[in-house]
Amino acid sequence: MNKEDNTFDFLVEYISAKVVEWLVKEKNIGLEEALLLFHNSETFEKLCERKTDMYIESPGYVYEIFNQELKRGTIRGLTD
Repeated sequence: MNKEDNTFDFLVEYISAKVVEWLVKEKNIGLEEALLLFHNSETFEKLCERKTDMYIESPGYVYEIFNQELKRGTIRGLTD
């Protein structure tokens, strides 16, 4: 694994951890539920795709996109 791969993996994990932390606090749900909710989302899927460059955004931005997905049921139209 090269440095670029390590950086990508670190950023995805860091952003994911922050989003899950905020979900637990703001939605008053358990850690397992928050992990499942985020990891089964379109937002997480896009975060894990290098070509979207979502991994270089702030955790707050990704969290807002995720909240929009929760409200709308999709992130389509937000990222196209």
